[in-house]
Amino acid sequence: MIINKFLQTFSEEYTNSKSIEKLKEFTQKTFPSDGTDKIFIGCVLIMFNSGFTGPNASREYLLSIVKAGKEYLGDNNLLCFYVERVNTDKMVAKYLKNIKDDLAFDKHIDLIIEYLEQFSFDFSAEIMKKYGEKIKNIASNN
Repeated sequence: MIINKFLQTFSEEYTNSKSIEKLKEFTQKTFPSDGTDKIFIGCVLIMFNSGFTGPNASREYLLSIVKAGKEYLGDNNLLCFYVERVNTDKMVAKYLKNIKDDLAFDKHIDLIIEYLEQFSFDFSAEIMKKYGEKIKNIASNN
């Protein structure tokens, strides 16, 4: 899966030199610079700092981290809780420091989730795409 290759490349750069230039370039080309970009970078850094680097850096792990932004505990989401109470990495804090006050946070998270989910395989959707007409014909004859 191509996104996993990108994540592995970003991981190597981060692990070897603590640089995220390739990640920033990718993010700049992929996401709007309205806060979505910073959230994406911050979530990738959380993934790396959680030990999911090299071949373990994957869309599935990143998607799980991003989805923490949709899970709420009272007024706070789990991603915000992590940033405020658990995180010790300055780069994560740099990119995610304002998420609590970001009025468009849910929009940013939804965009990242939508982007990452496009790389998943949906067997039912694939069958419908390939055999949609045949399925409609069979269904209409019953």
